[in-house]
Amino acid sequence: MDLIKEILFISKEDAELEAAKVLSMSPFFYSRSGEDVSLGTEPSVRFSTLGASSYLDSPKDYVDNAEATNLLIEEAFPELMSAVKDVLGFVLDKEITDLFGAGRIGFHIFDDRANGQEAQWHIDMPFQNEGIVWEEPPTKPFSFTVPLRLPRGVGGLDFKEHEQGESRYLPYTEGNLYLSDGLFPHRIANPIQIREGEHRVTLQGHGVFSSVSDKAFVYF
Repeated sequence: MDLIKEILFISKEDAELEAAKVLSMSPFFYSRSGEDVSLGTEPSVRFSTLGASSYLDSPKDYVDNAEATNLLIEEAFPELMSAVKDVLGFVLDKEITDLFGAGRIGFHIFDDRANGQEAQWHIDMPFQNEGIVWEEPPTKPFSFTVPLRLPRGVGGLDFKEHEQGESRYLPYTEGNLYLSDGLFPHRIANPIQIREGEHRVTLQGHGVFSSVSDKAFVYF
């Protein structure tokens, strides 16, 4: 797999429609402001998620939040979720299926509370959450993002090929899908610039290959 693969996915117009739908579901957002003591990991930037998050929720909260939001996400975004799994299956040459009991593919939502803040460098290791029960022995993790709405159409990812490497910038295009193994240092491009009334909305998901079949399991 390339370090980061950019894949044409949906149009900017369709991405905006999905972003508006996400924002309409704000009563179901989980605040990730650092004020919620149930968080498994302390985030450095104020934002919200729609859906359970394996890298933010404690194991117990992850299971509870998944039970509370999975059906909601499935019913609100059936075509989008199906399309994501279809394109991942084509690119990865795997049968893509939701991981039973885990959080469905979800969303990050940032508003102007995050303006000027800086995200931390990190490596994706959501598979370490003990609330996840693997249907088949996992191997080869991957992560994926679809920017649905960016402030003034601008946003992207800072990344390094290795810990001591030079920081590079990948500009995002709304509606494209970005796929990687997530095992290299990266962060939301800094500083985050979001004006009052603006939002940064992205679809977020993780996955693993099965070590015993042609399946790959996706979750958030």
